[in-house]
Amino acid sequence: MRQATERRMSPAPEHARFEARIRIVFLLAVLVVAGMSVTAWTVVHDAHVAALRLASAHELLNGLARTRAETLQVELSTQGFRLTGDPARLAERDRAMLRREEVMTRVRELIADDPVQGARWADLKAVIDQRIALSRQIEMLRKTGGEAAASAFVATAPLKQTRERIDGLLGDMDDAQRRQLRQRTAAQLRTRDALVGAGVAVVILLCALLGATYVLIRQRLRNSEDHLRNVISRTPAIIAHVDARQRYVYVNARYLERFAPGRSDLTGLTVREVIGEARYAVVAPLIGRVLQGEPQDYDWEPFPGEWQFISYLPRFDERGQVTGYYVLGADITGRKRAEARIRQLNGELEQRVGELERVSRALRTLSAGNRAMLRATGEHDLLDSMCRELVDKGGYPMAAVWLSDAGGALVPTAQCGHPGGMDALIAASAAEAAPVIEALQAGDRIACFAQDCLPLPLDALEGGPVMACALRAGDQLIGVLAVRVPADGDGREDRSLIRESADDLAYGVTSLRTREQMYRLTQYDTLTGLPNQMLFGELLTAELEDSLRMARPFALLQMNIERLSEINDALGFGQGDDMLKEFGRRLGEVAPPGASIARLRGDEFALLLPASGRAAALAMAQRLRAVLSQPFALAELPIEVSTRIGIALYPDHGSTPHDLFRHMDIAVRHAKKRGVDCMVFDPDCYQGPSHRLNMAGELRRAIEAGDLRLHLQPKVDMRSGRVCGAEALVRWQHPQRGLIPPAEFIPLAEQTGLIQPLTEWVLERALQLNAGWEAVGRALPIAVNLSARSLRDEDLVDRIRQMLGHWTTRSGLLEIEITESALMEDAEFALGVLNGLRAEGLRLYIDDFGTGYSSLSYLLKLPVDCIKIDQSFVRAMTGSSESAVIVRSTVDLAHDLGRKVVAEGVETRQHWDALAALGCDVAQGYLIARPMPAEQFQDWVGGFRSPEPPDDDQGFAGV
Repeated sequence: MRQATERRMSPAPEHARFEARIRIVFLLAVLVVAGMSVTAWTVVHDAHVAALRLASAHELLNGLARTRAETLQVELSTQGFRLTGDPARLAERDRAMLRREEVMTRVRELIADDPVQGARWADLKAVIDQRIALSRQIEMLRKTGGEAAASAFVATAPLKQTRERIDGLLGDMDDAQRRQLRQRTAAQLRTRDALVGAGVAVVILLCALLGATYVLIRQRLRNSEDHLRNVISRTPAIIAHVDARQRYVYVNARYLERFAPGRSDLTGLTVREVIGEARYAVVAPLIGRVLQGEPQDYDWEPFPGEWQFISYLPRFDERGQVTGYYVLGADITGRKRAEARIRQLNGELEQRVGELERVSRALRTLSAGNRAMLRATGEHDLLDSMCRELVDKGGYPMAAVWLSDAGGALVPTAQCGHPGGMDALIAASAAEAAPVIEALQAGDRIACFAQDCLPLPLDALEGGPVMACALRAGDQLIGVLAVRVPADGDGREDRSLIRESADDLAYGVTSLRTREQMYRLTQYDTLTGLPNQMLFGELLTAELEDSLRMARPFALLQMNIERLSEINDALGFGQGDDMLKEFGRRLGEVAPPGASIARLRGDEFALLLPASGRAAALAMAQRLRAVLSQPFALAELPIEVSTRIGIALYPDHGSTPHDLFRHMDIAVRHAKKRGVDCMVFDPDCYQGPSHRLNMAGELRRAIEAGDLRLHLQPKVDMRSGRVCGAEALVRWQHPQRGLIPPAEFIPLAEQTGLIQPLTEWVLERALQLNAGWEAVGRALPIAVNLSARSLRDEDLVDRIRQMLGHWTTRSGLLEIEITESALMEDAEFALGVLNGLRAEGLRLYIDDFGTGYSSLSYLLKLPVDCIKIDQSFVRAMTGSSESAVIVRSTVDLAHDLGRKVVAEGVETRQHWDALAALGCDVAQGYLIARPMPAEQFQDWVGGFRSPEPPDDDQGFAGV
């Protein structure tokens, strides 16, 4: 009896039945999958055959159509020859016959297996041959007897009968092929439907088998899990299993009772969700270490008055990877209460004394850090000063700063208190920064590390516990401040002090970097990295002072690249930029030590040769021609580029930067006119003043006679994608010289006083345009540029008020743009003029923002509505992190001041997307449209849809 009972309790028969069921289901599944495979192969094969037949049918139909067309072409060519006698008609006929013969041959191949179609093809061939004979007869009669003989033959020849016969045969073949195609398609559809139905049945059967397998396996697993849960649930300890993503896999009843009494299951929930933020902040570093494979033991107080001893044990898979960890806990409240009472009695007095000392130390440290930040002249100076103040004033044994490099690694940059100095810190640091970064993220930017578990690279601060805090600029990690704290220090006070010091340090580093980037962007060309015209002017001024003091000469060379715009048009801006960078690199290779190279403007470079005369300048020009004449590899093509060189000498050709710049440029222009590679400025050949006087007179007459032209460049709202206005740009079409660039006559107007009537002409034309547009309900704001000289005109506001009254356009349709540099020439007077313009209802823009030096306090006073970012920054922002920082900072600053932002120089879709991501309001540039005649603007607006990158242009400038 007992043996029978044991046999019934044994799990072996039940296990054997389970395995037998699984094997049966598996064999059935194999059979079903095989059936599905056969069905799928059949469907694919039939589809392939049908596709071949369909392609053959369409090719045949196309051949019949081409035969009909070529036959018609033969007839037309023959008739054309009969009427004109032109031999070209015969050549055209013969080519058509040859093409028809090729098509007919292919048609015969396609109907080779169809005797009925083959018979029709033979009849068709015979009729075509008859037509060919008739054509030959007409050709012979036209050549021998003229048009009359050929026409008489045509009147009696059976042309109509053969033509109708050909059309009938082609139509019969076409109809027969189409009927056959429809029949085959219908048969294929019936076969496919049958196979698909069989496949669906097989899929349903397979799903049923899989469902049965799932039920069997699930039942088996549920029995095993129930047995295990019963054992674990009755254990008094806290037990849990957590995966590598910190989500619960299993918890016993004791764990649920303590941490989630209102829930029945925690599976899938995260540790942070269940235990709460406060508790998670305590255990997060420990969880991080156990997930790295290190078992952890600790005491903690998850609930007031209740203490637990917790053990974290990592769980490994067969490859040794950590897949989670187990939590084992026991209640130790009694022991902790006794320990707490003892600590309370021993530490009350020390706490009172220490609090005042810590507060005083924190204030001293923060005050010293702020002084260091204000006095710092550079980034390294700031970092060294902050580390020194944390050690001297804060009383910490050691402090160090690591900054992130371009690859994201932490590089030691400053320290104070390390026995071996920076050399030891560098030698002990590693590039892998992931452990400390993960700990900082888990601890909300700050983490504490015991002396025996310091992560890389903080292990260099060995000798005690270390507290680290992230240095952040917005969402970007720029470094880590690490401080070795006393073993008995107060964690909360130290955290607060180090966090505030880190925030101050991050702000100081960011400010210094922004200042350095601003300086570099205003002093250096973002594309080539060479000094720009502003910095080159400073270098030239310094050289003038040195040369005057030492009574020595020097030479200036200007190199202009020929056909740069053609390269941009043919190969794109990217290849043009590559050529400019290579051009600058070659100049650097040739320039001697002590020389200065700069990129002045788009295709203009300059070279300053100290202590050099005419012979040395010409020799340098010869070397430059030898190097620059070598082909440039652009778009895998060798492109030869010619360069014009102009030379100005000090003191022969000028003693001021302005004169030397001007004469150097004049020498280049004379070299272009004369077709030579190089020319030294010749004062005798330069008739500058008289030429400028003549040009000024012509410009005055052009303004008075209304011979100028107004062009408009549209502006687009980046959020709605609609045209929201335009900028007015003036053009001068000279009757003899053609189109004169604005860059040539605008400065002339400034210097001769013609800028006032020129500006009034543009204002009148803009108001006149909008008056006409407003009458038909299509008015858009037009922005007019004011120069620095116009801004100093005391009567400007009154004249604009009179114009507005004359044209009676509604408020807001006239806008004014003033450059940042013009505003700064006489800031107080400019502010009064702007307030007067604003009172008249005009919207005001600051143009070319970022190229001047206006202060933030002055910007706050200006009654402007919009800030226009200079196109040099916008064009370079996608390839230069410095320009991107300037653009982003300008957008944020303008929005913080309640102003809108207009971006000039938007030339590519990449520019558009980058500016839209930064929240820029309005875009203007060649991506949207080039400047166009005002008469074409409204038609362009009607057809505008979405911006697309345009080709390059020669540029533009306005009043």
